[in-house]
Amino acid sequence: MTPEETAIWFGILTLVVVEVGLITPPVGLNVFIINKMAGINLQRRLAASITKCGRRKIWIDPNEINEIALTDSRANVRKLLKEGCIIKKNPKNYSKNSIRQRKESDKKGRHGGIGKRKGTKNARSPSKKMWVTRQRVLRNYLKKSRSNLKIDNHLYRELYLKCKGNEFKNKRTLVEYIHKAKTENSRKSILYEKFEKKRKKKIFNKEKKIQSFNKKMIQICATI
Repeated sequence: MTPEETAIWFGILTLVVVEVGLITPPVGLNVFIINKMAGINLQRRLAASITKCGRRKIWIDPNEINEIALTDSRANVRKLLKEGCIIKKNPKNYSKNSIRQRKESDKKGRHGGIGKRKGTKNARSPSKKMWVTRQRVLRNYLKKSRSNLKIDNHLYRELYLKCKGNEFKNKRTLVEYIHKAKTENSRKSILYEKFEKKRKKKIFNKEKKIQSFNKKMIQICATI
């Protein structure tokens, strides 16, 4: 074996011995580095919490993986962020072209159809549910009007039964009916007052006539 070959084999043997020493305890430095390179979840998690984003948004420089693997504190991670070894990825930008096209078509009056319908008419909007909702609205309005002294108990009872009999289609028709009923009641009260005045006047005139007739009869009887 020539001296050159001997030097080459000596170098190979030296490298193998050094590598075995680095792999096996108590040194084991290569094992520690390989372990850190395989799992850098801690550094990724710290960087994500510092930059306030998700772990997928964190980019780690593969050339500086050894230095990054040795960091285990927030201060060191902040330092790496400033140096650019760890970077927060930019958010994805979505195109608004489809939204603009949709708005333009909406301005032209498109996309105004009924679309898909599943189920019968009564299944999509039950008539019983509509009835209950309408009755609640009407009855609540009647209670409120009675508490505010807009209607009396007699009118309240009358309108309650009319609501139950499905006479009012919505709240607007009920309000219109209340206004008409109030004007009609006021008109009736005015007419009743006029009628009472006339009746009292007639009674007074009748009594007056009877008194005058009685006086005349007394005078006639006295002359006889």
